[in-house]
Amino acid sequence: MTQDSWLLLASMALLALAVALWLWGTSRTPLSSASAGGPGGGHFLHKGLPPGPRGLPFLGNLLDLGQDHLPSHLTRLARRYGPVYTLTCGSSTLVVLNSSDVIKEALVRKWSDFAGRPISYTGSLVSGGGRSISLGDYSEEWRVQRRLVHQTLQRYSHSSLQALVRRQALALREVLIGYNGRAVDLAEDFTVAASNVITTLTFEKEYGKESEELQQLHSCLNNIVSLWGSPWISALDSFPLLRKLPNRPFSRLLKEVARRDDIIGRHIKEYKLRDNQSEDSITSSLLKGIEQSIGSEDGVRLTDTHLHMATVDLLIGGTETTAAWLSWTLAFLLHRPQVQTQVYEEMCGVLEGRYPQYSDRPRLPVLGAVISEVLRLRPVAPLAVPHRALRDSSIAGYFIPKDTVIIPNLFGAHHDPSVWSEPNSFRPERFLEGGGGRARDLLAFGGGARLCLGETVARTELFLFTAYLLRDFLFLPGGEGAGLPDLEGEASVVLKVKSYKVIAVPRPLETDLAVGPPNQQSGDTAL
Repeated sequence: MTQDSWLLLASMALLALAVALWLWGTSRTPLSSASAGGPGGGHFLHKGLPPGPRGLPFLGNLLDLGQDHLPSHLTRLARRYGPVYTLTCGSSTLVVLNSSDVIKEALVRKWSDFAGRPISYTGSLVSGGGRSISLGDYSEEWRVQRRLVHQTLQRYSHSSLQALVRRQALALREVLIGYNGRAVDLAEDFTVAASNVITTLTFEKEYGKESEELQQLHSCLNNIVSLWGSPWISALDSFPLLRKLPNRPFSRLLKEVARRDDIIGRHIKEYKLRDNQSEDSITSSLLKGIEQSIGSEDGVRLTDTHLHMATVDLLIGGTETTAAWLSWTLAFLLHRPQVQTQVYEEMCGVLEGRYPQYSDRPRLPVLGAVISEVLRLRPVAPLAVPHRALRDSSIAGYFIPKDTVIIPNLFGAHHDPSVWSEPNSFRPERFLEGGGGRARDLLAFGGGARLCLGETVARTELFLFTAYLLRDFLFLPGGEGAGLPDLEGEASVVLKVKSYKVIAVPRPLETDLAVGPPNQQSGDTAL
């Protein structure tokens, strides 16, 4: 457990003792009877729910939820309790889903039962009162907002997205060439490249690595993502009494959210004041959509807060996750360098010297297999975002009461030994013909009504950035005597690889750098 978790546990134990003493002093009913929940004791609380590890009085399974690498710990619990099990934390009941079948049952086949978001004190504070697409609860207002943003993203995915990603991939190439064979950590360069795709689509702004504005924005977003995974933050939802106590991580989170809102607010204000607003920006389309929502027949009126929070979702979802995935890809390839050679030789044979386009995916199965395998091994949002049961329902035959919190453990589903042979091994060949891997068992982008809004953007970025990197460079471990990257990672809301250095060695290539016309194919996103 982390030091924060132990400190939280100590605070919770003291709080539990105080509550117990208060109950003992004010009630004639013995504490043992009061806490038993009537006939059947604690068993009555879980009647009909899946089994799970026994929790502590008052605290529930706080020790389990405070583990360092929570996705791995929840996956280990699944080996003992099965693909569906129950945890408790204070007043909250959580059901953890650990296989692709049960996740699909809840998120896809019964999506209308489980499309809600947990009622969250902290979630409301960071999402403009629940007006973000990622954290907002399921409602007609949420559906209208999501539909507007989704349609806007789809429109740009068919027009300017590919050219924009290719431009950023070529800019990244120049950065790597400029390192002249030095061992460097490329995480920040990946962040800049992914960020520029989103900021250009959104605000028509590109940044250099040294940009103070970009550094402030990503420092703020990184801090929010990191703090959001702290047990000191999540405990505030399950143990409301803790809100009365000093909480430094929570105070820091509020400061970062205020800083985020100031930065995003300035961007939107500056955009509105422009004389030459482009028709090709996401912000322009969203502003029009907000205007059109006034007086609409469905009675839903979107506001600038919806625009603000949609922008936050795009920046976090389109930057932090893509950059983390690219770092994971190189880390795994350093462990199996022959795979780099296979991808490079495939591109040389198929593309005849030119850079790839998104429409080349069917002709580059080895590259596609690498992308699928990294998505399997390290889904960058390993526990997705918790769902909430909107009504009484069932999963795998177990009764799930209304308001139960549902945690889709994508990491666990992707490491299920009943589905994946050698689940912990990096084996892209499993996704080639005859390899036994099935793309339909991948859930990296979630599913159902809460399917990742930016899936099309993400898949385009992953394919083109990876293809350009492996076409132009051979990647080697960073320096003499340098070890290979650690593959366990650091798990918070986003699963990130630990910092490592790499040497990018330019490949000998033909001089034809033609990229061809922008892809005009359909929006099919299958790898």
